[in-house]
Amino acid sequence: MKKLKIHNLPEFITFLESLEKIGETAIIDIKKDRVISLTATPDNTILLYGEYALESDFEATINVPDIKKFIRVLDTIPQTEIELTINSNNIEYKSKQLKFKYHLFDENLLTRPPMKIEKIVGLTGDISFPLTKDNTQQIVKGSTFAQNTNKIYFYSDGDGIVAELTDKAKRNTDSFTTRICDIDFELEPIPINFESFRLITMLNQVKVEVNTQHYVFLIDSKSDNIKLRYVATSLVE
Repeated sequence: MKKLKIHNLPEFITFLESLEKIGETAIIDIKKDRVISLTATPDNTILLYGEYALESDFEATINVPDIKKFIRVLDTIPQTEIELTINSNNIEYKSKQLKFKYHLFDENLLTRPPMKIEKIVGLTGDISFPLTKDNTQQIVKGSTFAQNTNKIYFYSDGDGIVAELTDKAKRNTDSFTTRICDIDFELEPIPINFESFRLITMLNQVKVEVNTQHYVFLIDSKSDNIKLRYVATSLVE
């Protein structure tokens, strides 16, 4: 019988919530020292590689049909340290107070995103800058003004990096620009989907790397046991 011990349930739920913001379903791989998953938005404009550190005495792959539903049932457990039983087609929990059985999809009913995990982990950018929660909140506030666009551009302006909500391919489009930080490099305007960007606004502080050759944004966030890497592809103007 496969027993998965989780020592910090609220932290594990936070990990699952990150996956749920990207997609409704998830293929989760249980390794000996971590749990990993690669999810993508329906249009594949943003991918998320998530990693949660924990020890396991077995390896398995589980196909979660509804992450939000899984989070809801885990949230009913009052304890912080729990043990889940991983069966062939379900996840089971039992205690004196409550029990549940959450059914999984059969193998091959879900497909993995097209990019390999090894490639995502190995990707690097040639420039980087920090992005704070204050930065992202300011941008989201600006989006209530610049409502006629779904693009956000990052580029250098003098000695700073800025984010601009607008559509440079259209005339007479309202714009909102906010400064991110000081920089010592140049970056031509690169647009990404604003709704994709909105997915990272719950993070406190992230490191942004830009691969200017492939026009890809790498957005990394780390905590004690959670590691997240978002890969956002630029839009075609």
